[in-house]
Amino acid sequence: MKKMFCILCHKVTNPLIYTVNYLSSFAENTILIHVDAKSPVENFQLFSASNVHFVQNRVQVTWGDYSQIASTLNTLSEALQFNFEYLFLISGDDLPCKNNQSMNELLFSIDNKNLVHFQDERNGYVNPTARVRYRYPQFFYIRNKTPFDKLKILAFKFFRFLYISDSFKRHSNKINGFYKGTNWFSLNYLTVKVVMDFIEANPWYCDLYRYSFCGDEVFFHTVIKHLNINDLYHDSVMLNDALRYIDWTSGPDYPRVLDEGDLEKIRGSDCIFSRKHAPDIDQTFFNDVLGD
Repeated sequence: MKKMFCILCHKVTNPLIYTVNYLSSFAENTILIHVDAKSPVENFQLFSASNVHFVQNRVQVTWGDYSQIASTLNTLSEALQFNFEYLFLISGDDLPCKNNQSMNELLFSIDNKNLVHFQDERNGYVNPTARVRYRYPQFFYIRNKTPFDKLKILAFKFFRFLYISDSFKRHSNKINGFYKGTNWFSLNYLTVKVVMDFIEANPWYCDLYRYSFCGDEVFFHTVIKHLNINDLYHDSVMLNDALRYIDWTSGPDYPRVLDEGDLEKIRGSDCIFSRKHAPDIDQTFFNDVLGD
């Protein structure tokens, strides 16, 4: 099966090296890497296989703001220049939990349905509309917030009715509600094409999210619902419908940085990818996850 793996990253790490080297060893796969524009792309030239490519229209990414959406859109747009049947969006902290053949078998068994997780009883509820409704100040986009930053966020919650964005006022009535889920997804070619065609023809949709907070967890889920795309995989027994092994409960990090102690849970999850992993994780762990 012709698979496209789109990877969003900002530095060279062991998980990235293992993942790219493994997946690119199969001629049927294409790897497309978006390197954060803050990082020199020259650092990534160790990936020299003929089926490894780099996004040309790179974005300088800031956690939580619209740049996360923009980097994904640029990556999907350039992905459509290649011939593929199925696309995976992953980060540079991810590792595959299945070998290449097992991935193909899984996709065949689910008729190439889209692997997109919409929040449900398996995870805590977050109001997706609130992610888009307001013009969020810059201090929301700081990963390691100071006590003063947290105080400003608390104050914002009391006065946020003053920050309703103009784009929300103009365009929110053009869609039937907002939806949220895991921002790492896997889509068949037709879905990628339909979604990107809609976004290109309707620039107002991007405008809705210009000042959103963590809008990448809402942007694609909402457009999928808006377009009535219904070939979606669903199995409430699984950890999530995106088939990503992510631990949001154990800590001390959220999500948890996975290590050797998580190996059996990862292998028993029947997920396709696990995240996230330490940048210096050992090759042996990668081999053990795949069972090689």
